[in-house]
This record gives sequence, structure tokens and C-alpha cells, in this order.
Amino acid sequence: MGTLLSRLFAGLRYRNYRLYWLGQLSSVLALNMEMAAQAWLVFLLTDSPLMLGVAGIVYAVPRVSLVLVGGAIADRADKRRIMVCTQSLLALAYLVLGLLILTERIMFWHVLVFAFNSGLMRSFDRPSRYALLPEMVPREEIANAVALGSSVWQACRLVGPGLAGLLIHWFGVGHTFIACFVSSAAAVALWAFIRTRPLIGQPEGGVWRNILAGLHFVRHNQLFYSLLGLTCFNSLFGMSYVILLPVFARTILEVDSRGFGLLQSFSGVGALIGTLIVAYLAQAGRRGWQVLVGSAIFGSLLMLFAYSSSFALSLGLIFVLGLFNQIYLTSINTILQLNLPNELRGRVLGLFGLTWDLMPLGGAISGTVAEFAGAPTAVAMGGFLVAALGLYGLARLPAVREIE
Repeated sequence: MGTLLSRLFAGLRYRNYRLYWLGQLSSVLALNMEMAAQAWLVFLLTDSPLMLGVAGIVYAVPRVSLVLVGGAIADRADKRRIMVCTQSLLALAYLVLGLLILTERIMFWHVLVFAFNSGLMRSFDRPSRYALLPEMVPREEIANAVALGSSVWQACRLVGPGLAGLLIHWFGVGHTFIACFVSSAAAVALWAFIRTRPLIGQPEGGVWRNILAGLHFVRHNQLFYSLLGLTCFNSLFGMSYVILLPVFARTILEVDSRGFGLLQSFSGVGALIGTLIVAYLAQAGRRGWQVLVGSAIFGSLLMLFAYSSSFALSLGLIFVLGLFNQIYLTSINTILQLNLPNELRGRVLGLFGLTWDLMPLGGAISGTVAEFAGAPTAVAMGGFLVAALGLYGLARLPAVREIE
């Protein structure tokens, strides 16, 4: 048992990474509570599903459009300071929004300003978080550290929305944003004690030149454009089942909100276990095969899920879907971390960080298909495309297939 735990949590032996990991736990918990609380607040203020979409777009615009700028700055500046500064501004925004709600001065435009600020801060914060990792753990522990970091996202995805719901029920949405402030401030306090030395290799020239250099590097390197392409393709077509899950729950599986919640929970538990498997197998090698085979299996399972009419079978399938999807994405993150030049790390990993931000666009595509051909067809089509791309990679992408 001791050997199992030591392999599973190997990255936590390092002081800087422990501080980073605990701060990540607090920060990502705040993010997941924020998403649930903001959606609840918008609906309270407007009683409009359309305005929920508007708030999402306002968040996504700076998050997507400035990711390369954030990555270029992460490659030029102190990554820890960027994390501390952006998280401090987010904490302040939580506090201000919470006080506006508690004093009954809140208006819808306040929420839009908050959403824009949240997207803006994360366009700079996320690349720095990814790029800081090799400065905290030795190369041989990077794979384990990547998986442990992913496990935080999955655990908070399970706990955060539910915790926000309980806080809203017990204390109100204003106090929920105060809780986000406390959680985010805790991350700032932990990250303030991280002490690292920047790795050798800093980009030359201005920010715009650095952005072009990053795009040029990805475009002319098969390994990196293939991995980023696989990631974006998965977000656009594979992850659409998450957006359409309410349709499956209500009209196909014919379950109520409790059944819908179970589907989400089984997916989250599968994803969490997937990250822990990757953490345990950190030294196993053959990561290229893990990525491509994981993609093919994920897409195939998605096609099975699309046409399942049994709730029990769907629960089992969505559990395994979460598991293989996380193995697939965590393996890509690990390969990127282990093979990127230090001076390009922030820019390329910033693009990888768009994984979840492209999901709404994928949801819009699959939603359009579902409107005319049905949700099962839309999800099955996405699964087929993801599986086909994984099989294509096995046959035609040696740079990915042969990576260890």
C-alpha cells in the first residue's frame, strides 16, 4: 500500500509542487463554485436562458482571443508572479461582486463586467500555471505531476458545483461569492511561498514577434500540431456529449434530475480515476500509443453511448468515457510538458489550455445537428470522427505514435 501511494503521489514530495498543488485545489474549487453561482445569479436577475449564453460569450471572448498574448508573456516573465497577480485580481472581483449582492446593489451589467474580467485574468493565468510545472519538479516526475494536477480539476468538477448549490441554499448567492473570495485568496497565500528558478531559455524580441514564433513552431512540428489538433478536435466533436447530456437524460433515458446528476457524477468519477491511473503509470512509457489508442477507444465508446437506451448501461459507458478521455488528454499534456523547449512552453501550453473553452462551440455544432437529426446521431457522429482521427494517427502520424 505504501509503495502504491508513493508512486501515486510522487510529485507531492517536492515542496514547491505541494504549495502549487494545494493552491491549485483552492483556485479550481473557486472557479467551479463561481461557474455555478454566476449561472444562478444571472437567471435570478434576468429570468432568461439567453442571458446565460450572453454571460458565457462575454467570458469566452477574452479567454480565447488573448491566450497567445498570455502565453507569450508567460514565456517572458516570472510565471509565479503572474499567477499571484491574476489570482489576487480574481479574488478582489469575487469580493466586490459578493458585496454588491449582499447590499442589494447588484445589476446584470455588473455580472457581465465580472465575467469579462474572469476570462481576461484566466487568459494570462492558465498558460503560466502550465508552464511553471518543470520549474518545480525534476523531469522524471513531470508525468506524475501533470496527472496529479489534472486530478485537482476532476475532483473540483465533482465537488465545486454541488458545494456552491449548498452554499446558495443555506446562505445565499452573495455569501457563495465571498466563499469564492476566501478560496481564491488561500491560493494566493500558498503560491506566494513558491520559490523557483526560471529555466534557461527566454524568447527574444517583442510580444507580437514571440506570438508569431510560437505559431510558426507549432505549424512546422508534426508532433505538436498533431497533439494540439487532436485536443481541439476532441473538444469540438468528442466532448459535445457533455452539452447534450440533459437531452439524453430527459428524452432518451427518461430519467429525472437525479438521474441527470448521476450521469454527470459517473463521468466525473471516471475522469478522476483516469488521472490517477496516469499518475500511477507515470514511468510506463509508450505515451503516443496511450494518446492514439485512447482517442480511438473514447470515440468508439461515444458511439455506443449515443445509441444506448438503458440507464444502467449508459451509466457504465459514461464512467468509462470519462476515464479514457482523461487518460487521452492527460497523456497529451504530459508529452507536451516533456518535449517543449522552455522558451516556447507558455505559448504552446496556452493553446492546449483552450481544451475546455472550445466545448461551447462544439456544443453549438452538435446542437445544430441534433436539432435536425437527433441527439444520438450528433453524438455518434462526433464519436466516429474522434475514433477515426485516432486510427488515422496510428497509421499516419509516426511522430505521435512513436513518442515514449
